[in-house]
Amino acid sequence: MTEQATAARYGRYAALRRRILTDASKRIPLASLAQQARALSLWDGKQVRPGDEMQLAAVFDLGVLDPLGDHGRAFDRQAKAEAPIPGSDEYRLIGALATAEFGLFRIHGPQPEGGVRATSFPDGEALVIWDRFLDRNRAPGALVGARLARPDEDLPITCGAVVSLDSRVVERLLLDTPAQRGPVLPSQPLPDDGAALERLVAEPAARLKLAALARGRGFAAMVYRCAIDLGLMGAIPGRTPPDLMRT
Repeated sequence: MTEQATAARYGRYAALRRRILTDASKRIPLASLAQQARALSLWDGKQVRPGDEMQLAAVFDLGVLDPLGDHGRAFDRQAKAEAPIPGSDEYRLIGALATAEFGLFRIHGPQPEGGVRATSFPDGEALVIWDRFLDRNRAPGALVGARLARPDEDLPITCGAVVSLDSRVVERLLLDTPAQRGPVLPSQPLPDDGAALERLVAEPAARLKLAALARGRGFAAMVYRCAIDLGLMGAIPGRTPPDLMRT
């Protein structure tokens, strides 16, 4: 297919993805919403209390596609309530969202034909991810956590939150560092972090452990919480000192 045709396919899927996930987010039961937000320290006892839209997107990503606890996926409720026409773009996208997987990726800049060049981390498999904002304000080699769906095999697209990470997150994952409860100081990913990332996964055992974590349930929640505790997802109401909260 031509580059224009691929970009047009992405545009159709992106519009459908937005509608489907938005509708599905309205089907998250309050008990599930509370558990997902509590796991990310974004629950104030009565409601979700995020500091910005990305934090809210992380809560919805879990509730819709990857809930903790015994809660069912809001996505499955949505798919059942509004079954798509077989063979349609919506049908392919719903099938892809049903099997979407969260993983770690290093971003290497825009692809001339469209999309963003990336490699999975730590195994280094090359791919092109379609997302209009994925490489915005990110240096080449930057690490992100993202959930990808493949409505067409050659068109991996993001769905849910995309969070900036660095070697500190990977280190916490490998060390099984428990969730923190102390103050959150907003920070940026470490610059020139590639060498530190590679050192962390230089040993086969470290790569195997990271792969096992990624296959297990709750991996996205672990990554989000590590990023939150390190300040990589911004100020957290109730955990960030008031003078550091965004106005």
